[in-house]
Amino acid sequence: MTDTLAHEVTVNCADVQLGNGENLKDLAVGDYLDLTEPAAGMQVGLWQVVAYHGEFQDRATMRPVSSTEWTELRRAEVEKFDAIWAPTAPVKEV
Repeated sequence: MTDTLAHEVTVNCADVQLGNGENLKDLAVGDYLDLTEPAAGMQVGLWQVVAYHGEFQDRATMRPVSSTEWTELRRAEVEKFDAIWAPTAPVKEV
């Protein structure tokens, strides 16, 4: 693991196993990873994939996501879902 900034780390993708048995390389840039136990030098919490590096894209730069940022992301997701699936208001007849 290499620190790229004080809050970002670069890890070997094979060192982070996902719940479905895949590794970190199976996520896209911008995806989130919720760690329930420390892995590859990352602490428990939510992390975002920032970039992939190396000839085979086998290293990933990860950044921790604050609880405030996560709350805002979830709020925006709920608002988007509601806008798509909320029932439309009845049309007022004249």
